[in-house]
Amino acid sequence: MGPRDSAAWRHAFVAAFAGAANDERPMAEEAAKWAGVAPTIVEIDRDDATREIDRILDDNDDVYISLPSAAWLVYRELAKHKVLVSLDGHGADELMGAYRQEGQSLAYYLRNSLARLGSGSSSLMRWVDVSRTMMMKSRQHYFLRGGLSKIPQQFSIVGDSDALPPEWDALNRRLYRMFHGTVLPTILRNFDRVSMAHGIEVRMPFMDWRLVTYTMALPGPSKSSDTHSKWIARRAMQGRMPEDIRMGRRKIGFNSPMPEWLNGPLAEWTASLLEQKVPAFDELVDGAALQKSVSRLTSSKRWDWESVGRIWPYLNMKWMLARYA
Repeated sequence: MGPRDSAAWRHAFVAAFAGAANDERPMAEEAAKWAGVAPTIVEIDRDDATREIDRILDDNDDVYISLPSAAWLVYRELAKHKVLVSLDGHGADELMGAYRQEGQSLAYYLRNSLARLGSGSSSLMRWVDVSRTMMMKSRQHYFLRGGLSKIPQQFSIVGDSDALPPEWDALNRRLYRMFHGTVLPTILRNFDRVSMAHGIEVRMPFMDWRLVTYTMALPGPSKSSDTHSKWIARRAMQGRMPEDIRMGRRKIGFNSPMPEWLNGPLAEWTASLLEQKVPAFDELVDGAALQKSVSRLTSSKRWDWESVGRIWPYLNMKWMLARYA
């Protein structure tokens, strides 16, 4: 067997969350089998919710919408196997519009329409921010002190002043912003931190400039059809991969199983964190209201992905201020 034979250099590492809604182990194993690779399964269980939590939050060194344990643990496994370079799929979703989930078409089109409405107008983007904040307050997901009058002015985001082709539809405008200024830069930063925490170099084939410029130039319907996202990628892979994977409509981000963890093993950690007195945090956040919402969600076991995304950043911020302020 030569040193470049696939068995010697090609590997697959799969995060598995037994019993969690975001577990994709069966599909990942099917994909690995089709590629001729024996996958290494990284079993992530309830104990992993708190086992390395301080180090993981330290390594991420930022406030985020989720606890990046899953990615951190996968890269640790790569390092244990002396696999020091990883091929990751970052950029594909933002290039080809993969954020519409089954059953969420209306919300998907509404977000695109708002993106087009605010494109190039700071006053309209401000209106979008205020409207979003009002919605969060109505759902008990907003806890910054001062109410709506204290919503900070929006920071200038990379790419917002770029002159985009006038024929671009709402989807392409939204994806351009996600790719250059919001979602993707955040993902790249976080994955760089948790991978380099274990000395792993991440490379991203979907961000090859030739693929990026070609895909950016495609019209919206080439990226999102009436029934499927990432339509151009699905067409390109016809006959080249298992059909149930190519045409699957289940869209899951690579996250720790946060709803299950906050409804269970993270509950005690969260309650202890909220009991701490952190003056720097209390200047910014209505801690009593936050604690009330968290207690309500935890006692009723009603944490879901939306509440995680809105409330976890407050918990993440309090942990950081308690540790370093």
